[in-house]
Amino acid sequence: MRTTLSIIALALAATTLGAQQATEWTGSADIRYTGKYVFRGAQKSGQALQANVEFNPIGDGFYVGGWFNQPFDSDWDNEFDLFGGYRYEYKGIQFDAGLTGFFYPQADNENTDYSYEIALGASYNLGSLWEALDGLGVSGYTYYDIRLETLTFELSSGYRFPFQLAQFKASADASVFVGYSDAGDYYPDAPGSSVKDTWVYYGATLSTTVWFNETLSATAGVQYGTANNRSDLTAGGHDLTNKVWGFVGVGLKW
Repeated sequence: MRTTLSIIALALAATTLGAQQATEWTGSADIRYTGKYVFRGAQKSGQALQANVEFNPIGDGFYVGGWFNQPFDSDWDNEFDLFGGYRYEYKGIQFDAGLTGFFYPQADNENTDYSYEIALGASYNLGSLWEALDGLGVSGYTYYDIRLETLTFELSSGYRFPFQLAQFKASADASVFVGYSDAGDYYPDAPGSSVKDTWVYYGATLSTTVWFNETLSATAGVQYGTANNRSDLTAGGHDLTNKVWGFVGVGLKW
């Protein structure tokens, strides 16, 4: 699962790179501990270890990656995602078309063990319009999960403030998002009629990243996420009242 903050970060980076031929790539990988995993207003696990790896073009081109969530509590299922797509920058706007596969190896009962969705979106660094807004990005995405028949619209905004921490480069990052999801068949493998649901979700992230060199970094932050008018489809008897959680992680870039 690519986070809202990572999408915004790519948009901010795109304007500094400019439109180039996709002859070079950058790779990144990170691993983090998180207090819980919430996806579009639905809690997927409590405390968990997450890992991500992806390859992005410098300029326009194809990207590809994978993401994994391993809960500490066996009551929650693990998940791994594979994603890829094409990114194109035109007049400062970064357009994105992608496909993500979601896989749940431990799923049982009515829970599906896989789904896949398409995504179309665009991101923009407002600093391209006014220098005083440099570091502030906005994005809008539409997602459609083919198996779950779920249409999602999401708007997000993020700000990156670079600073120096002793001899190390660092940044303070913030993002907010709001989305709307309409599910036509939330449990496609369950017998009987389709389970439908409609909800609005929203949240925010605050984090700080310190770069020890050009390759190694460390991140710590706090997240908030919740949903309104959502049926209790994925709680599984767990307490979902705690909507704020923290995370820490380390990352590599090459």
